[in-house]
Amino acid sequence: MYRVDSIDFLRGIALLGLPLTNLMYMANFTSGAMAPSSAWSDNLLSYIVDIFAHGKFRTIFSILFGVSICLLYEKYGANGTKIIKNRLLVLGFLGCIHGFLVWPGDILLNYAFSGLLVLSVIKLKSSTLFKLAVCAIFIPILTLILLILQSGETGVEQSLINLDEIGFTAFGLLKFNVENYLAMLALLPTITLWYIFGLMLVGVLIYRMYWLSKANLSRFVCICILIPLSILGSLAARLSLAEQYGLVYDLLNWLCAIPFSIALICIVLKRKQLFDTSASLLSYVGRNSLSLYLLQSLVGVVLFQFVFPTWKIYFTQTDYFLLFIGFTILQLAVVWWFKCKSLRGPAEVVFAHCQNYLNRREY
Repeated sequence: MYRVDSIDFLRGIALLGLPLTNLMYMANFTSGAMAPSSAWSDNLLSYIVDIFAHGKFRTIFSILFGVSICLLYEKYGANGTKIIKNRLLVLGFLGCIHGFLVWPGDILLNYAFSGLLVLSVIKLKSSTLFKLAVCAIFIPILTLILLILQSGETGVEQSLINLDEIGFTAFGLLKFNVENYLAMLALLPTITLWYIFGLMLVGVLIYRMYWLSKANLSRFVCICILIPLSILGSLAARLSLAEQYGLVYDLLNWLCAIPFSIALICIVLKRKQLFDTSASLLSYVGRNSLSLYLLQSLVGVVLFQFVFPTWKIYFTQTDYFLLFIGFTILQLAVVWWFKCKSLRGPAEVVFAHCQNYLNRREY
């Protein structure tokens, strides 16, 4: 795949931002619980993360995945469908390994399945894809909100952490991962499969807008309408729902992340000539996003489950934010080394070999 530096740049931003909302689930996967704190710094950071980060980096990543599928389809022409399917097959395989062995919060298998759905409709008219995207995003989320409200289970459990779960043996972690990853897979068809599919379709529409029709969203629409809509929506939901209706708030915040993500992507794409340089460190982060995503999980799980297992009891929002800064520095250092040595990430190398093997079997 030929590289589009603006896409790599955006992917790099999204990748570096993921630990900001993932680290607490690497520590306490089933709840994401943090130690209670009344410190003003923890409360402020909690608001900032919820309003400016929660769901937004994942949403950017998902939309860019749809754009990337279109770029691959454009590159490979008639053979594009087979080659992209092979890529998605490899991605799903790596996702299974990641989910079962490292962290059950894996998203790669979901991306593989959603990507296959995108391939099945990629030739449809833009108006039809827009309707599909709206239905795929809104219907599952709104249905789940109604079910939650009817059941009365509207709060997010923040129970005390069972001390028996502090620290795992290797076998204990494997058992925990298998049980929870299977549970995640069982829930996949209910909401996340379709939500990610809808976001990828948004990416397809953005590709058609910026690469085919040469149209674009104005900076006024992005900066003065979409971004304030997203921030104010997240803030209103946080103030009115987070305390008593935590699950509903989380789902609504997924929706609030969409206009912000679209605006950021469109702003960068409108000025993509500014990113037409391979020297950008963030572009290198985007090029090695698979290796760095796996590195995030591996380091997070090792730290919280083996090296410092009591961190999961005592870490507040401030502690997680400081660890996030450490993760960012580590990843930038790794990518800087890759860049200096002209290396590819190990996961990208394995991915390429597996894809080439499947491609050769097609002929």
